[in-house]
Amino acid sequence: MSPPFQLPDVDCIVVNRDGGEALFAALRSVEAQEGIDLSIVIVDNASRPEERERIAREFPEARLVSFSENLGFAGAANEGIVRTRSPFVLLLNNDAVLAPDYVARLAARLALDERLAAVQGLVLTADGSHIDTAGLEWNRRGESVPLLLSQRPDRAPSDVFEVTGVSATAVLYRRDALLAVAPQGEVFDRSFFAYYEDVDLSLRLVRAGWRFACDPAAIARHEGSRTGSRTPWKRAKWIARNRWKTLFRNFDRRLLRRDALRLLRADVSHAISLGWRAPLLLLLTWAPLVFGGHAPAVAAGAAPLADWPGPGRGTEAPRDRSFNG
Repeated sequence: MSPPFQLPDVDCIVVNRDGGEALFAALRSVEAQEGIDLSIVIVDNASRPEERERIAREFPEARLVSFSENLGFAGAANEGIVRTRSPFVLLLNNDAVLAPDYVARLAARLALDERLAAVQGLVLTADGSHIDTAGLEWNRRGESVPLLLSQRPDRAPSDVFEVTGVSATAVLYRRDALLAVAPQGEVFDRSFFAYYEDVDLSLRLVRAGWRFACDPAAIARHEGSRTGSRTPWKRAKWIARNRWKTLFRNFDRRLLRRDALRLLRADVSHAISLGWRAPLLLLLTWAPLVFGGHAPAVAAGAAPLADWPGPGRGTEAPRDRSFNG
């Protein structure tokens, strides 16, 4: 007699800080997932007591891990990962809502191809009119940007396709891949606090030989920047600082020297949006470059990357080919 069919085993980790109604919509969408055996862990970064009480009341089967201080996304995600054991780990933003078959589709893809470290779906804007992210790609200014950002959903490929990295907005990781690149057991570098921590992880996985894919049939909707929009100045500082940390940790110094002007131009472009605080952001970003404050040691693992990930450089953009394993 053949053994009974076993549903994929998934741990869902939601990092939260005062997510409000968006959080509860996200959790309801997780509970509504079909075709998987899924448990929920909510790592709470010092939200208001009434929100934590509501979580416990409305989602009694979820595990709530509360902290009295804000650990940031990176630190809180690590706390969720270390407290779970399933072979697949879903990270979900507290303002993202999943279609009922989202996780099952991604789990099927990971089960099909052991070379994949992670798979994400097509993440749309909250109203579903445009794409928020289909993965990560790199531009020549040394910025990691959302793939297919602001394009209409019908512009995405119809088949599963390979991407250069995945966004932690709504992504399913293979636990074995995470542990393979986790120094001292920490998957994300908690010094990032927030922003670019998923980019750094994707690059470390690429350097270790792992691959990523996007399944456009798996649909999620994302409100976007719910937490970061409350503190735009901190958000700008974290992005600028963490981008340089990511560059130094994962790319060959010769590449950074070659494209130095482009890399610095990206900082100027972002600083301008801050108005009178632009010079301050540039000072805070560039001073550590001069005095070594960005901890330029290459992250442990394989050799640093000699070029920006993309078409013809180890991973392919969706416009070039679909990913068939």
